[in-house]
Amino acid sequence: MVWIGREGAKGFLGLVKWRAVGLGFLGQMDGEKMREYVTIYSGDLRLEGTLHVPDGVGAAAGEKAAGVVVCHPHPRYGGDMDSAVVTGVANALAAAGFAVLRFNFRGVGLSDGEFDWGGGETDDAEAAMEFLALRDEVDASRVGLAGYSFGAAVAIQAAMGFPAPQAVAALACPAPQMRAFSGLEILPPKLFVVGDNDHEFPADQFRFLCRRFSEPREYEVLSGADHFFGGFEDELGRLCADFFARWLKR
Repeated sequence: MVWIGREGAKGFLGLVKWRAVGLGFLGQMDGEKMREYVTIYSGDLRLEGTLHVPDGVGAAAGEKAAGVVVCHPHPRYGGDMDSAVVTGVANALAAAGFAVLRFNFRGVGLSDGEFDWGGGETDDAEAAMEFLALRDEVDASRVGLAGYSFGAAVAIQAAMGFPAPQAVAALACPAPQMRAFSGLEILPPKLFVVGDNDHEFPADQFRFLCRRFSEPREYEVLSGADHFFGGFEDELGRLCADFFARWLKR
């Protein structure tokens, strides 16, 4: 199902909005990165998430980090925030000094609600960006969005909102959504990645559609990778970390 177009604008700057104010408690340490389990509010729904915060940032330290939200693949096929691609990208971003939030869409894991075919999940991604931007450790003017497969389509959809993320990375976005979105104006810098063995998306068609998106945009075809990127998680993480560093750490 293709979903395009939205009504209304949900911002994450300015006044604190109740729907994205979350609760959190500290989890384990990942090297020098604190992992915190958080609750994000998307409307009346509570979503579970995991926040990776770099060491040495926050109000007390006088430093704020750029932040990235990572969206997971299709929940109807077992996708959640612990999917290998999601955790691989999140770990690479955290190691590069980003504050990283991965979360479960509505109806997944401990998150409230039920699957909504992309519309409600776009609201969830917007709420997650707002939650991250309101953290003391994060510079609200430097928040990006990434997604894998279904989550990539959600990320692109959310990038058409206002205010939009400062940059968006779409990993193995399904061909129907890429085709629909490619003719629309999406202003933030964009990174698209697919494997040349992706069963859903021939590489030549992918390159053609990527060129239809407005600048700034980048695209990569990973030789030997399929839709699931097995064994390519580190390379995906490096591509995303380099991309977001160029646009969010200026």
